[in-house]
Amino acid sequence: MKLTYLIVLFISFSQNLFAQETTSNIHLTVEGLRNTDGFMLVQVVDKDLNSVLETKGNVSDIIFTMVLENITPGTYGIRICHDEDENDDMTNNWIGLPKEGFGYSWDKKVKMKEPDFEEYAFEVNQGQVTEVKIVTQYL
Repeated sequence: MKLTYLIVLFISFSQNLFAQETTSNIHLTVEGLRNTDGFMLVQVVDKDLNSVLETKGNVSDIIFTMVLENITPGTYGIRICHDEDENDDMTNNWIGLPKEGFGYSWDKKVKMKEPDFEEYAFEVNQGQVTEVKIVTQYL
C-alpha cells in the first residue's frame, strides 16, 4: 500500500516537474506618447479580428510598458489607443479622424485606412516571451 502511494506521488510530481509551459507572455512597449494623461487601451486580436484579450493600464510615463500574460501560442496582432480622455474608447473629430493616439504591432503606420491583419501580425511561440514595440501615431 505504501509503495503504491509512493509511486502515484512520484508520477504526479514528475509530470508537474517536466511539464512544458503551454502559454506565453508578450512584453509590450509603446513609445511616442505626447503626454501621461489617461489610459492605454490594449487589444490583442486573432486573424479573424476577434478580441483575444482587452486590457488597459495607467499611462505614467511617455514610454508605456505592459506584460500580457498567459497567451496561447498562435498568430496575433495588437492594437492600442492612448485614451487621454478616459472614456474607454477612441475619440474622433467631426470628420471621423482619431483625436487620440493609436498604433499597431510591427509599428504599422496608418495611411487612409486600418491596416490589414497580415501587416501587423506576429507569432507567439510556446514558452517564450514575445517583444512587441509600437510607436504611437497622432493625426
